[in-house]
Amino acid sequence: MKNQLALFGETYRIEPKLKSDFLRFDSANPTVWDMFIQFTFDAIRAGHKKYSVASVVERIRWQTDIVATGSKFKISNSHRAFYARKFHELYPQHDGFFRTKPSVADQ
Repeated sequence: MKNQLALFGETYRIEPKLKSDFLRFDSANPTVWDMFIQFTFDAIRAGHKKYSVASVVERIRWQTDIVATGSKFKISNSHRAFYARKFHELYPQHDGFFRTKPSVADQ
């Protein structure tokens, strides 16, 4: 069952390409990670105990598409799970800040 994940009686095919795409994007675009950290800690300082990773990514999109016009990158929705897990791993005191469900990003 290599490259498969069983959840709730269903079997899903794992796409290893998603992880390699994320790692390549993350490495090539460190500013995205910097903004992810900044906007996540903005939410924490505002008193949020849990928050949506989608909202953080949408704020990054707004910042790069509207405020700083001429952005050269686009963030894939499939990267959100990887960014949430990276944040939890690097900031274990905030583990669980983003609600996660079983994902390819867990592999």
